[in-house]
Formats: sequence, structure tokens, C-alpha cells
Amino acid sequence: MTDKIMWRGFGVLLLMLLLLSSNVWARTDTLLYPLKNIPLLSGNFGELRATHLHSGLDFKTEGREGLPVICVKEGIVARVKVSATGYGNALYLEHEGGITTVYAHLSRFSPRVAKVVRNIQYNKESFEVDENMLGYELRFHAGDTIAYSGNTGSSGGPHLHFEVRDTKTEHVLNPLRFLLVKDQTGPNVRGVYVYPVSNEGLRTSPYRVEVKNTGNRVFRGGRVCVPAGRVGIGVQSDDYMKDSWNKLGVYDLSVSANGREVFKMIMNELSFDQTFLVNELKDFHHYRDSRLVYLTFGNYQEQLLSVCNQDRGFILVEKDSVVDVVVDLSDINGNRSKIMFQLWGKFPSLEWGLAEGEKLLMNHQSDSLKKGKYTLWLEADALSHPIVCKSVVYSCLRDSVETIEVFSTGKQIYPLMKSARLQVSGKFPEKSVICLLEKNKRFSALKTRWTEEGLEASSRVLGEYTVRQDTIAPVILYMGRAGRKIRFRIADDLSGISSYRVEVNGKWCLFTYDAKNRLLEGNINEPVFVKGKNRLVLKVEDAVKNIAIFETDIYKK
Repeated sequence: MTDKIMWRGFGVLLLMLLLLSSNVWARTDTLLYPLKNIPLLSGNFGELRATHLHSGLDFKTEGREGLPVICVKEGIVARVKVSATGYGNALYLEHEGGITTVYAHLSRFSPRVAKVVRNIQYNKESFEVDENMLGYELRFHAGDTIAYSGNTGSSGGPHLHFEVRDTKTEHVLNPLRFLLVKDQTGPNVRGVYVYPVSNEGLRTSPYRVEVKNTGNRVFRGGRVCVPAGRVGIGVQSDDYMKDSWNKLGVYDLSVSANGREVFKMIMNELSFDQTFLVNELKDFHHYRDSRLVYLTFGNYQEQLLSVCNQDRGFILVEKDSVVDVVVDLSDINGNRSKIMFQLWGKFPSLEWGLAEGEKLLMNHQSDSLKKGKYTLWLEADALSHPIVCKSVVYSCLRDSVETIEVFSTGKQIYPLMKSARLQVSGKFPEKSVICLLEKNKRFSALKTRWTEEGLEASSRVLGEYTVRQDTIAPVILYMGRAGRKIRFRIADDLSGISSYRVEVNGKWCLFTYDAKNRLLEGNINEPVFVKGKNRLVLKVEDAVKNIAIFETDIYKK
């Protein structure tokens, strides 16, 4: 009887394991690959980017455009978006099971889709469209070609951006939950940073902890002396997949202090509403220097769907005590790496004093910075943590010729989670704009509003600002014809191109616009062209309504 019970129990266990195994394979085999070639990634889900966490997978296309893009599961076209920036040409398909798939940076759509999109563009007299397509009943089967890969929008090179979304919530899901990509190597560990934090929440310059691989991807960093009090950990890490040189983001990252988990990140799901939190998860200043450092602490990190922590991820180090820290990292295939080191509270707690002219800005309070005619307002929770600023107005020489007046909020640029409102009081010439002063004294125009007091603009960083006057119209360069193609380059030196319109024989004509290459391109086979002479008029307007017009005759045989 005992043997029968034992074997019955073994049978039940085996059945459960088989069911679990079948569920895993069903999940990973749900979708086809969106390309026919061997899948290689140049970007993965949740990867740290300049202004966001990456919302999908970037598939390599061998540096080429025009590869067939495959419908990964039977579905219906729900949305089409055409834009000169962002996703460029993008296609959205809804599927049974509550998921939507997105295919972006496409060179062109399949003929069935392209015909509908073209009609919408002509009806709206607009190259850029964002259209709900469910009413058109454009259905595709798994394996059908729905589009062709490209490099449109803000793409930095030919590739396919692919997303999986929850149709109901519109949250983006990690596509590798539905696809299997070969990867046998755990994340790389390049270093660890320790961030002492004052009682006010101020972060001091981080200490870099050199770590050494002691075998089996276990990295050790020894004992680190820190001031007593709260400490945050930053991990410089990235990941690679087989046969690809591109650096990818980490999937799973956890930090434990004396055996207690204080931080956990698993990149399974993200919300577009949380884009502003990207700098809660990365060291902004290291990123500007091309180093990917994950922060495992922060006042607002728990708002991210992919993160949970204890005590906001901070580690408390008592005076003369030692804390054992363990960092675990892995990719979605379970390849792991581990970091081990100690924090020793050797020094007294940090004390902070303000120098003359400095101001402490608290993250949870609204505040303002004023100097002369400049006033910058901050909402509560615009900052991720307290910072010290010193507002100054100074003059500097630009291009060895021109002297400009600059309003500076401090020595460092700080990202904001909510836009700051900058007002410059006084009377200004027509077409004046507020600009952010970038590296090498380059101007980045902000969308400027005129008020009774003067000028006003919003900014997503604390930095340096100046006022410029944009009186120069956009530049139009006619590049001539190349076969059926008619090409222009259009550019604006300051406020940026706001709109363009091409008319042929007095009627609107479809021309595509590639903003990153400043390329405007049309086809002589568009229906507004007739045999013989055609009068083409191009009108380009910038953000402060400077207008450039170019006219020419185009002959069609």
C-alpha cells in the first residue's frame, strides 16, 4: 500500500511538472518572430535610454532596409501612425488573448495597409497621421507580411522596433516572455558605486568600488569605508547576447544587506505614464558620460511597475559597524552574476553646510529660483532628491564674437520629473525665444510663450538658459530629381521647423519628411502631377512663424 501511495504521489508530481513545462513552452511559443532572419537584438526591454526605459526589442536587420516584417499572431490592424520623428512608420495589431503588437521604424506598409493610409493622408492633407484602423477590418494571419523594415522616425540606424502591449491597460510587456532568444552569458559587471546620503537627503559624489571576477561570475569588491548613515548602491552593468556586440539592459537586479533584500527590479512590465521616472533608475550624470549605472535606491522608484524596495532602497550603516552587501543580476534566461562587498561605517555622519548664495531645494516642496529678470518655478516632486543650487546671471563669449547673457541654476544639470516654468521679465524683440544652453554653447530652443510680464517656457532640466531672437527663415535646398523622386533638404537654425506644405498645380501633394536627415521627398507619379509642366510650391514655417517659400516647374513626360 505504501509503495502504491508513493508511486501515485510520484505520478501526480510528474503530471504537475509536465503541465508547468507545457505552460512555459506555450507562453514562449505564443508568438512568431517578427523577422525571418536569425533574431539578434541591438536593444532589449527596459534598457536605460536618455529620456525613457526602452519599451520593446530592437531587432537587427543586417544594416539593411526592406526586410519583410511578419505578423507574429493572427490579428487585426488597430492603429497606424506616420511621423517624421519618434516611431516613424508604425503599425499596431490587436490579437486574441488581450495583447497588441507594435512594429516601428518601418520603411513602408504592405499594399493593403498602404492604400488605406495613403487615402487618409490625402483626405487630411497631412503626411503625419495617427489613425484608429479597426473600422477597416484589415486582418492578417500569423506569418503574413504586414510591412517592411526601415529606418524612419528617430531611428539611429536600420532596425525593427517590436513591442507587446496589454490591450486593456496599454502597459508594455517584455516580448521575451513570448519569444525565446538564445543567450548563455550572464550580465557584465563593470563596477559598483556607493552614494552616501546626508540627513537632508543630499547625495555626495559617489565612491567607485573596483570589483574583481573571482570565478563563476562572482565579483568581489572588498570592504568600503563610508560615513555612518544612509547609503545607496549603484551598479554599472550591461548584458550581451550571443553573436551580437550591442550592450543590452539588465533584466533582474536585486540588492541585499545582511541577508535582507532592500531592492528588487524585474523588467517584465512598464507604463508609458512612468517615462519621467527613468532618471530614478539611472545615474543621469554617468549616463551623459556613456556609463550605464543602475541606481538601486530612490524616493520615487516604487512607482515603477518593475521595481519594489524597502526603505526606498537605502542601506543604513551604523558607526563602526559592517554591512554585508550582495547584488544579484540575471538575464531573462536565468544566466546570473553576483557582486559581494562590505560597507564599513568608519566615518561620522555627513554634515552639510550651504555656501554663500547657495539654496537647498527639497524634492517634496515647491520652490523657486530668482536672479535679476529670471524666475524659475518648481512644483513639489519635480526633483527626485534634494539638491543645492546657486542662481547666477553672467555674460560669456560665444564663437569668439558674440557676448550672451546666461541664467544659470548651478554647476550641474539636473533632470526633472515635472517641468519647471521659467519666466524672463521685460520687453523683448519680436520672435524672441528662450533657449537651453547645451554643451559647446549650442542653443536648444524651448517652446516659448509671450505673457504680459515677458517670456515664459517650460524645461525638463535645471541648467543654463538664454534668450535669442530667431529672425531667419528656414532654409530650403532643392536637390533636384532622381528618377521619379523629387528631393529637398529643409532646415532651421534655431526654433525648429513647425510645418511644411507642398502644392502642385494648386493642390496638396504628399511628400514624406525625414526629420533626422532633414529630407523632404515626393514622387512625380502622385496624382496631382500632369503630363507636361507642373508648378510646385513648397512652403516651410518655423516655430516663430518665419516662412520660406520655394517655387519651381517640374516636367513630366
